[in-house]
Amino acid sequence: MKPARPQTNVEFVVDLMEFSAHGALIQAFVLQALTQFAQKVAATDPESLDTSLVSGHAWHGCAIEVQKKLKQRFDE
Repeated sequence: MKPARPQTNVEFVVDLMEFSAHGALIQAFVLQALTQFAQKVAATDPESLDTSLVSGHAWHGCAIEVQKKLKQRFDE
């Protein structure tokens, strides 16, 4: 029998958000975690975020995008 393929990141997050031992509370937890991490990264100088794998400017841009989308979501 062939082993099951690993979950993609999207599948993992969907599984986390939909099938938690803590029910829907996990969704608030994940959104709060996104909010806090995006705030921390957005407040950091992009050059200081540079790594050998990721551009600090791109990482900073991801944080700004997440902040914008969360604001749109909750200001509706």
